Amino acid sequence: MLSAVAFGVLSFAIILGAIMMLNTENLLHGAYWFLWVALSTAGIIWFLGAEYVAIVQLLVYAGSAGVLLVFTLMVTARTRNELIKPVEGNIFAFLGAAAFLALIIYAILFSPALTVFAEPEYPSLVALGEAMFSLEGWVLPFELVSLVLTVALIGAVWWTRGSRPDKKKGGK
Repeated sequence: MLSAVAFGVLSFAIILGAIMMLNTENLLHGAYWFLWVALSTAGIIWFLGAEYVAIVQLLVYAGSAGVLLVFTLMVTARTRNELIKPVEGNIFAFLGAAAFLALIIYAILFSPALTVFAEPEYPSLVALGEAMFSLEGWVLPFELVSLVLTVALIGAVWWTRGSRPDKKKGGK
């Protein structure tokens, strides 16, 4: 019963966050709503029993993509007014989204795959962590990827700073 309530609350949080993300005029607020959706999605994945996938969701989307999005918006915007964009509605996009939602609801309600559910066997989170981060596992590629992403972030900041006028030699 508790997991059904948590699933309902987190589902509502995801839908609310997605609607707010699309309807906000401030791009920075949209990035914060993106973080909200990523965290809520990780919560649902956690309650479904896939702890590792939930942790990856937190690390990749909330920890990396969301923070990079907020960081990029804050670095590249010269004024606060550059972050404000008017929300323009499109009736075709709305109709397409409504048709897609109807298709998903139909598939959920009438899918024969949902009638038979077998409990799959998953490795424990501890065993998976030991396999990935032991010296014989994936620790070296993981660290190399983190270094490459750090260098890419530094390069992106350097590139977006633009050119500055050179200081005159001997001047104040």
